[in-house]
Amino acid sequence: TRPDLVVTDISLSDDEPVVGQPVTVTLTVRNAGQTDAGAFVVSTSDGVTETYIPLIRLSAVSSVAATFTWTPTAPGLYRLFARADRDDAVDEYDEGNNDRWQEVYVGFAGSILLDSGNPAADPPYTTTLGYGYLDEGTRIVTCGGDEPEDTLRAAYTDTLRYRFDHLLPGHFYHLDLTLRDCDGNRAEAVYVDDTLVVPAVDLSDHQPHRLSILLDPAFYTDHSITVSLFETHGLDAMVAEVALHDVDYRYADAGGSNDPEYSASHTGRPYGWLDGEPLTTWGSLPYQTVRMDRADADPGDDPDSELRYRFDGLDPAQSYRLHLTFRQLSGATVIQKVQIDGTDASPSFNLDHGRTYSVTLPVPSTTYQDDRSIVVGIVRVDCANSEAFVNEIALEEETLHAGDPCASVLPTPSRTIAYGSVTIGGAPAPVGTVIQALNPRDEVVGCTVVGQAGQYPYMQIYGEEPPIPGMREDEIVEFRVNGIPAVATPSLYWRDDQTPHQVNLTIGSTEGQCTWLQPNWNLLSFRLQPPVPTVEDVFRSIEGRYCRVLGEDGVYDCELDPAYRTLKELHPGLGYYVRLTSTTGANLRVEGASLPVTTPTPLHTYWNWVGYLPTATLPITVALQSIEGHYLLVLSLDKTFDPAHPELSDLLTMEPGQGYLIRATDPITLVYPAGGAARYRMQAVETPSDCAPTPFFTLVYGEARINGRPAPPGTRVEVLTPRGEVAGCAVVRQAGRYGYVHVYGADSSEPPIPGFRPGEPLAFRVNGLPAIPSGRVTWR
Repeated sequence: TRPDLVVTDISLSDDEPVVGQPVTVTLTVRNAGQTDAGAFVVSTSDGVTETYIPLIRLSAVSSVAATFTWTPTAPGLYRLFARADRDDAVDEYDEGNNDRWQEVYVGFAGSILLDSGNPAADPPYTTTLGYGYLDEGTRIVTCGGDEPEDTLRAAYTDTLRYRFDHLLPGHFYHLDLTLRDCDGNRAEAVYVDDTLVVPAVDLSDHQPHRLSILLDPAFYTDHSITVSLFETHGLDAMVAEVALHDVDYRYADAGGSNDPEYSASHTGRPYGWLDGEPLTTWGSLPYQTVRMDRADADPGDDPDSELRYRFDGLDPAQSYRLHLTFRQLSGATVIQKVQIDGTDASPSFNLDHGRTYSVTLPVPSTTYQDDRSIVVGIVRVDCANSEAFVNEIALEEETLHAGDPCASVLPTPSRTIAYGSVTIGGAPAPVGTVIQALNPRDEVVGCTVVGQAGQYPYMQIYGEEPPIPGMREDEIVEFRVNGIPAVATPSLYWRDDQTPHQVNLTIGSTEGQCTWLQPNWNLLSFRLQPPVPTVEDVFRSIEGRYCRVLGEDGVYDCELDPAYRTLKELHPGLGYYVRLTSTTGANLRVEGASLPVTTPTPLHTYWNWVGYLPTATLPITVALQSIEGHYLLVLSLDKTFDPAHPELSDLLTMEPGQGYLIRATDPITLVYPAGGAARYRMQAVETPSDCAPTPFFTLVYGEARINGRPAPPGTRVEVLTPRGEVAGCAVVRQAGRYGYVHVYGADSSEPPIPGFRPGEPLAFRVNGLPAIPSGRVTWR
């Protein structure tokens, strides 16, 4: 019949606080008695400081939450005491159950920085301090400077030890070390709690060697670590700097049971997946489980070729990097890339069946300066419409300065110079952006750093002086912006001219465009601007399967000396003939920045080799409406459109990936229409597929009669060489007439393609029977 006050729970807003961090402590107080309790006081104490709250009353058989703010002032183990009726103001049924306690371990805050060998910043270990060197009888070695890396603490034995206390098992830590030897030829390994974490590092160059080690939480389940520098070669162990940092590290075993789903309502620093589904059929270990964005009907996660993770709460004052692991067992090679906030953060990379591939990427500070958040996209760029995937992903705060990004470039006497504007995702590149120049052997031969937003200064691009890598005469220079291949305007071909050249650079979101190529000749185009537009780079996905490429103004032949190849570059908006040398087809994948559909294409009088920029198929009259009345013929690989004779034409649509020849009557600018093809009704005319096209052809058309009567629709018309080879074929669509037929010339390159030779007469066959032409026709 009396009140009975009990503290049933003590909860903290952070179960692993650090020194100086305000923590909300919530006490749940319950009146288990059958009578209301009058005014009483609830209190907490950490053994030093007591805090209390007066409560007016508490009804019978009910609970109330009392909150306190507690700020620990020192690291170590605390016992928080809570008391429901501090002043014994309530006459209770049981006066002995008012108290409750809970142990809380408080960690050190921020970073511990030790300048080894500097007595003012390198103390010996004490339990009160909680960190420092352990060994007695050490000495100080000076390397002749006044920087932290110039003073060393050295042992008289092969081991030098430091101890750190007050680590929290739920936190992550970087152990940063600067190893140096300035008076011998030492090599040192690093151990944590007798476990090797860094194999021996050769210090004989007497330069500082900086290490940043992410510690396994298993090391500090007891809240303490011992770091040992072990001399593997030399006389005694020494170190220049030792630091321990409490860092932001967030890991997801993608597809595993602990793969977090993103929710903005999560406390702390939210992160997790935004789409996709788990896949465990490839294994259950972290590098085997997969999160994959499969094809589905949900538009909320489109496109399904992109898998996304989000990370919130990044600190604008800190630097970060991403770690990703990929492994797949699909049986084929998968090509992916990584984006951050929709902008490329990596080049594309091949993921072969069964192989594990890891990538580490810097996170540009501009991506989280304003909103403190990033969205990481894993994107398929092999033209698959779905199944982007990742096996592991982690965000890690950086604590070690990366150093000079251009230090690896070795100057030579020969050079050219580049400068210009640089944009990332359409915005000026920020100060600190790294610009690199690479040769075709993927060696960095020039480097600079943006000092004024949107502009990069003069960059020396060096020539080769073996064994020093560099450019060779007339090689194209590849540019990269923060490691991402950039579109360079104009292209720069290296010469030792010692002269500045303006080359503007852009990076952003690249795409992939795939086009199926048949054996032998194809007439193709693409709508993307490749970072490196050389024939070899654009056609890298079909490397070894082609030899000849024809452009309107040049020829590429793999059997010719490069000096005699007049076609060096391929560009969007233009058409090209390419011949596959294999007996099977191939998927050509071109990667680059998307060119706007409405990009103008200037045409000159007579024949133009034109590409197709829209992403959807369009009726030919719609696609070419901007030049209506200014062209006579349009040719594809094997079809023709004549605006004056549509009844003879079999080219009724224009398609992505295909190239075209347009005969213009006067100079005019072609601009493809914006928008899709949903409102247009498409028609197509099938062309017999047993005639092997070549880039050499003439056109024939006319009447077709069988036994004096008009040949019915479906009648097959063939054109034969004097050797009996079929070099042109068509099907009658309108009774008595056959439309434009491409009659192909022979291609003598290996393997040869049959066809006509100049001056040879054309023979005809209708439904397999010889036909008599109205007059003699010769091929040219």
